[in-house]
Amino acid sequence: MTKILSVSKLYLALSVFIIVCFTSVFPSCSTANLSDVKICSSLTSSECNSDVSSLPGDVPVIYCSAILKNAPSNTKVTFEWKHDGESMGKAEVETESGVVKSTLRPNSTLEPGNYSVTLKIDADNVAPISKEFTIE
Repeated sequence: MTKILSVSKLYLALSVFIIVCFTSVFPSCSTANLSDVKICSSLTSSECNSDVSSLPGDVPVIYCSAILKNAPSNTKVTFEWKHDGESMGKAEVETESGVVKSTLRPNSTLEPGNYSVTLKIDADNVAPISKEFTIE
C-alpha cells in the first residue's frame, strides 16, 4: 500500500513539474488572431466599411480597423503607424474578441509618400500584420 502511495506521489510531483516547466517556456502562446485589416477615413459603426489604398494629404483622420478573434479579455494589440519606415507613433489597445481599431490624427497636412500601420497581438506565437497605404 505504501508503495502505491509513493508511486502516486511521484506521478503527481512529475505532473506538477511538467506543467510548471511548460507554462514557463510558453507563457504567452495564444490562439488569438487578426483578420480583415482595413484603412479608411470614416467609420461605419465602429469599423472601416471599405479598405482604401490611397488618401489625400489633408485627411483629418485615418482609421485602421481589424477583427480580433479567439482573444480573451485584456488582450493587448499594438498599432504602430509609420511613414517611409519611420515610426509616427504607437497605440496600445486592451480588448477581447471583436472589432479593434486605432486612429491617426495628423497635426498638419501629411507629406505624400508611403505609409503603413502594423498590428501586433502581445503573444510570442503571433506574427504582426502590416497594412500599407499612400498619401497623395
